[in-house]
Amino acid sequence: MRFLAASLYAFGAMTCPAQAFTASELQQEFDARLLTPSEKRFLQAALAFSGEYNGIIDGAWGSGSQRALERHLANTVNNFNGIVPNWAIVVIAGIYADVFRAGGWEEKYFPALDVSLLVPTSQIRPGQVSQIFSNWNHTESSLGYSLTRGDASQVARLHQFTVDRARPGSEPYLLRRADVWVTSAQTADGLTLYTRSDYRRGGWSTIMLSAAQVDKGVFAAVSGSIRPGSAPPIYLPEGKLSRGWALAQAMLNEGSAPKPKPAASPVPAQPAADDTAPTDQDSGSSSGTGFVVSSAGDVLTNAHVIADCRSVTIDAVPMTVVASDGTFDLALLRSASLAGQPIASFSPNPAMLNSDVTVAGFPLNGLLDGLNVTRGAVTSLKGLKGDPNRMQISAPVQPGNSGGPVLDSAGKIVGVVVSKLDAKVVQDAIGDIPQNVNFAIRGEIAKLFLAQNSVSPTVEAGTGALPPEQLAQTAASFTKLIICD
Repeated sequence: MRFLAASLYAFGAMTCPAQAFTASELQQEFDARLLTPSEKRFLQAALAFSGEYNGIIDGAWGSGSQRALERHLANTVNNFNGIVPNWAIVVIAGIYADVFRAGGWEEKYFPALDVSLLVPTSQIRPGQVSQIFSNWNHTESSLGYSLTRGDASQVARLHQFTVDRARPGSEPYLLRRADVWVTSAQTADGLTLYTRSDYRRGGWSTIMLSAAQVDKGVFAAVSGSIRPGSAPPIYLPEGKLSRGWALAQAMLNEGSAPKPKPAASPVPAQPAADDTAPTDQDSGSSSGTGFVVSSAGDVLTNAHVIADCRSVTIDAVPMTVVASDGTFDLALLRSASLAGQPIASFSPNPAMLNSDVTVAGFPLNGLLDGLNVTRGAVTSLKGLKGDPNRMQISAPVQPGNSGGPVLDSAGKIVGVVVSKLDAKVVQDAIGDIPQNVNFAIRGEIAKLFLAQNSVSPTVEAGTGALPPEQLAQTAASFTKLIICD
């Protein structure tokens, strides 16, 4: 149905005057009444993408929206006490504003259907050709769209089809009104099917969605965005959230300014940056580790691994440095040659204290050959001197491990190796040698960095602990040796 494809059009940006959060207000408790309807609508969409909100994206902030926000923070913020600070919603808005930009997500109006819904305009391709439907697929997930226009008998058939696909023993969700029908079902093969029909202009407009459980967030965002008629855009307007995000980033950048080094210190002020392994003393080259994080060929590593490199290669292929952040000590590399290779999946939840972790990397390249895998536990949820962006792990690491993945027992990423404590400095200071005091950048920070640089990290819940041998195979599939010349 080519007339439906031709009906896409873009909404222009809209702004509304609002005061920004001040630095002190960022610490205060969130009050949704201070946000505009557009800001609340965008925040609902962000929570839907996170997988926590399954309601209508309408800007009406009720108990369902608030509970979704609290669930999201409980899963992403250490020691969350149930009180939502303004800085938390600002960060959520900033992260998902980048997700929206990366996918070109827009609330589109389809005149032929007289219905609006979210569409990823830069991440969508035509689906299977059909005489009845206009089919489209999201390139970055399993989400599929099918759109059609028909009579009441067609509507009855399509909704019965959805009911018939329901997993045995499960009950599909049914809504039947004079002007709208909704049917949702979980299938035996793990898909969620959603069929919605609206009576518009003398006929029935039907949108059918399907997605795997792992993509429940994008599915919830799209299904919650469907509105009869021409709906207002879903976007982050100029206001408290957008200006608060800019303020938070500015404060972070100010905090990253170099500090004068104290004249003497009994312990190192930060983990020693001795993690890049020399590979050729004559040429001055060094090595580190990274791992593939997108089907486009993006690789995540440490910023210090690629600092001052004239060239960076993986598998003898030159890599482009897309982004580097000294504050987080993270860098993003890219090469089309890595496109389509296995990618790492991040855990949806932070690593827990004393949970098992596995580290993969290429330490001491040239002395040790091949992928090296070590195991340990999360020994502290913070880094040196209470650094909230890092965690302490007992899995042994060596120079060259920097930038490598830290996997949980299910094979999901929970951190990025960054450094080890300088044992010699500590021994000189206190007369004892620390054992396996190593540090990793928290997985939540890595996901934030990727989102800020237009890469949507794959997030999957584990299905159970993997055997150690399978963990190593999983890590080997996406872990890469980085050579810096």
